[in-house]
Amino acid sequence: MLITNQMEIQAPIEVVFSYLEDNDKQKEWMTGLEGTEYLTKFDISNPVGVKFKQRLREGNRIQEYEGQVTEYNKNNRITIQMNHPSFLINVSYHLQEISPNSSILYITEELTAKTVSGKILSILFRVFMKKGLEKQMKALKQCAEKQL
Repeated sequence: MLITNQMEIQAPIEVVFSYLEDNDKQKEWMTGLEGTEYLTKFDISNPVGVKFKQRLREGNRIQEYEGQVTEYNKNNRITIQMNHPSFLINVSYHLQEISPNSSILYITEELTAKTVSGKILSILFRVFMKKGLEKQMKALKQCAEKQL
C-alpha cells in the first residue's frame, strides 16, 4: 500500500528539515511520539544505517518500533524503514526549495504486509493512515512556519 502527499511550507528548507531530523522537534508534530533511542552509533553527518527504536503512544498503550535510516541527504531527503510485527513501513521525506523562505515537502509512505492479518489490516486502515499522515503534515507545517 502506497500513500503519498505533498505540502508547501512557508519556511526555509533548513528549518523544515530540522523538524524531520531532530528527535526533540519530531515530538512537536509526530502524533504520539514518546521518544527515540539509538541502538547503533549515531553519526549526525551520515546517519544512513543507524538503527533506532521509537516509542509511539497508540491509544492507551505504548508500542515500540525498530527502525533504520536508509537514505539521508542533508536538507533534501531522509528515508526510514520501520519494522512492525505485521508490516514493513518505508517513509520518505523529500524537500524541494521554491524560494529562500518556501519549500515543498513530498512524503511517500509504503506499507508492506508481512502476514495475512497484516494484509487485511492494511486494507482496513488505509483511510485512517492517510488522514493521520495529513494531520502530521499540517502539524509539521505549523511548527516550521512559526519559526519565521
